[in-house]
Amino acid sequence: MKNIFYISSLGLLLSSCGGESATSENVTDTAKTDIAALVPENDEINQALLEKFKISTELPFVQDSVYLANLSYSDTNALTVDEAKYLSFGFVDSDVSYRGLSPVDDFYFFDSLKVNDGYESFMEVIDIGMMIRSDAFIAQKVIVDDSTSILLWIVDYATYEACPYASGKVLYASVLRNNVVTSCTILGEDSSGADAPIWSETLSLLSLTKAGYWVSKRDRNCAGEVDAEENDLVDESSIDYILIIDAKGVWKLEPVGLDA
Repeated sequence: MKNIFYISSLGLLLSSCGGESATSENVTDTAKTDIAALVPENDEINQALLEKFKISTELPFVQDSVYLANLSYSDTNALTVDEAKYLSFGFVDSDVSYRGLSPVDDFYFFDSLKVNDGYESFMEVIDIGMMIRSDAFIAQKVIVDDSTSILLWIVDYATYEACPYASGKVLYASVLRNNVVTSCTILGEDSSGADAPIWSETLSLLSLTKAGYWVSKRDRNCAGEVDAEENDLVDESSIDYILIIDAKGVWKLEPVGLDA
């Protein structure tokens, strides 16, 4: 906005000296240019990446409780670092998952280790609680209409197998509008963690229908307490999120209910 301030000040100076001021048209054009420069834009999707989404379905898409568990990483559905960076463009953080882009960042880290032949050395010094893998791969494409599709992809992660321990799969959803990814967010999760006797589980299920989009999140947590019969005392909670894709192709999420 420095240019706007400069032109406006110059106009006042010329007016006070009897000269001609800068026209409002010039100021407006400069403002538009400056604002446009601040708005990030993405490139058109690479055709090779788009062709990796071999499973393509139309609405409705309703995720069941074993959808993520049944999907696995392979050489045919693997994402590269550049592809994951492209798909995560315009990431929208939300309470659907506290993980955000951290699993994706872990994927970048392990990919770098493997490319530079550092993974084996890393595994030699691994300690409890540290991440040992994070793989990114494609799930499927869901067609919304002629201009918009939702690209579903997964990051599968796990820590060293000792207490504390955590693992899971996170479902990311990228909006593809007019062949450009405009936004991304987390819309599904199947994860668990434990540091005995404490443990937790999260299952978030995505539904995409012509009537609307939503996510149902369910948490189960145990603080290590048990009842008289030595059964874990488990706290359960649930919350639903209504989803929309706005006119700019950006995810908007709103919580609509919380049950303790």
